[in-house]
Amino acid sequence: MKLHEAIVQLLRQQGPLTTSEIATMLNENQWYRKKDGSPITPYQIHGRTTNYPVLFGRQGTTVFLIDQFNDNQESET
Repeated sequence: MKLHEAIVQLLRQQGPLTTSEIATMLNENQWYRKKDGSPITPYQIHGRTTNYPVLFGRQGTTVFLIDQFNDNQESET
């Protein structure tokens, strides 16, 4: 599984999370492991979520899935 795929899977289960929370949870569940075995950092989560604006939205350090955000907006109207 690629890092952005692991982030999507985690956010689908947990909802919006900060980059630190995502890094911590992914290091714990090991859905994604770096080749060198070092822990995932919040900075890596920031970079990956910024590279996939179609998948991820950001508000400060909080990351959310664009499709979940759109679903929530539609249900509120």
